[in-house]
Amino acid sequence: MRRWRVAGMLALAATGVVAACTPDDDDATTADTSAPAAGVRRDRAEAALPAIDSFVSAAMARSGVPGIAVAVVHDDEVVFARGYGVRDVGTQQPVSTDTVFQIASLSKPVTATAVAGLVSNGVISWDDPVHPHAPDLELSDPWITDHVTYADLYAHRSGLPGDVGDVLEAIGFSRDEVLGRLRLVPLNPFRTSYAYTNFGMTAAGDAAARAAGVSFDELMDEELFEPAGMTSSSVRHADFEARPDRTTLHVRIDGTWVPGPARDPDAQAPAGGVSSSVNDLARWVRLQLGAGALDGVQIVGEEALRRTHVPHVVIPPGPAYDSPAQSYGLGWLVGEDHLGRLRWAHSGAFSSGASTTATLLPTEHLGVVVLTNGMPLGVPETLADQIIDQIVAGEQTRDWPAYWTDHFSGLYGDDPTLATPPDPLTPALPDDAYLGSYGNDFYGRFEVIADGEGMSVVEGPARRTFPLTHWDANTFTFVGGPLPDERARLEFTVGPDGRGSALTIPDADGLGTLRRIVETPAAP
Repeated sequence: MRRWRVAGMLALAATGVVAACTPDDDDATTADTSAPAAGVRRDRAEAALPAIDSFVSAAMARSGVPGIAVAVVHDDEVVFARGYGVRDVGTQQPVSTDTVFQIASLSKPVTATAVAGLVSNGVISWDDPVHPHAPDLELSDPWITDHVTYADLYAHRSGLPGDVGDVLEAIGFSRDEVLGRLRLVPLNPFRTSYAYTNFGMTAAGDAAARAAGVSFDELMDEELFEPAGMTSSSVRHADFEARPDRTTLHVRIDGTWVPGPARDPDAQAPAGGVSSSVNDLARWVRLQLGAGALDGVQIVGEEALRRTHVPHVVIPPGPAYDSPAQSYGLGWLVGEDHLGRLRWAHSGAFSSGASTTATLLPTEHLGVVVLTNGMPLGVPETLADQIIDQIVAGEQTRDWPAYWTDHFSGLYGDDPTLATPPDPLTPALPDDAYLGSYGNDFYGRFEVIADGEGMSVVEGPARRTFPLTHWDANTFTFVGGPLPDERARLEFTVGPDGRGSALTIPDADGLGTLRRIVETPAAP
């Protein structure tokens, strides 16, 4: 179902200009931007910084996004950090460089850094199977259950299909409950296929923490946030909510920005649960570009961290014939960009109102972080590419606002099969034919209830309730989930008795058919 399967596109937005490659050791120092250089000169970097204000002003005028924070690191120094706009459209409190944002899937390379700390300390190896430290984790293939490694899960090459488990989180299942249901999911080819999977990475982070004898929250604090001085960062949603200087998520509806629904990502914290400020993330960027060292202290081992920065799996090309090949490392997109530079990048987004990105050019000793509190429209990716172009090339090499607007243009919208109303319309059965409970082992229990003059579907443990609108025959639609104003379909199968025997939600994994539950009367 589209409303549940949007995360991969959001979080991998930075792939638009990243092609697969291995790190380039070219030591050329020529000013020709067609070949990698040993690093951008400081005077050239500083000359580009005044343009950032105009880039941000134009982005805010074009999109209306309420708040933005930007940091630029060059040669192990934070050469630019600034907040723009407001944390909340209601309070109008300003964004500062210490304002804490939910960074969504930008969490992936951040948590990979902490896991690399365990690797460098000898607690685990990237190539260790996770199963000894997570005996409850089972996949549908017993051999893969025994052999899947931390690297497999952090590189999205475990065979788990894309975004699997996200819907279970959305309807109220806990982390353990989601991970426990992965055993029901058919797998893609192991280590030879790529699929962006939040709960695969969550399983790896959880297992790493168990290997260290701590919770995942404690792992992040001990291996990264505390030693790196990232004092405003956390992987606990409660910590984010307790920050006085924090952003509110925002969505744009009919051209107006309004606060979006709160997003508690604790269930998938290793993949999307970090909250942080640009000041803290600038310290993390310095650590990345410093091969694990920060302010003269080796926080993460160089070799363990280096493994996160090299390709582990090729991402299938896009539909266009000229789409570049792309690779994923361990929590990072890794490749050569449009300027011929090695690039480590990752974006993050909650469709309920967060969009972030970090882009690092290690051969240029350069890193850019952009955080926003608005739904994903390509704003942080646009700004990161504009800033990098200005610093590295001295000019804009592409119309980045147009590029990223086009990239995100297909993100929102109804199920295309709902574009044209049926004609002629086949009427539905009486509501009583559909009312009742439906379920399966993966999705648990849904209920279809009488609601006013119509029906509603009630989903999962969170009991999220959405009114149903008749579409045609036994098919209904509803507006729900994190994407604003987007309709999805729900289709009933009617049995010989004239009652709904199953309901089906579109699901790429083939698990979206829920059978009617026949209640057994209690014994007298």
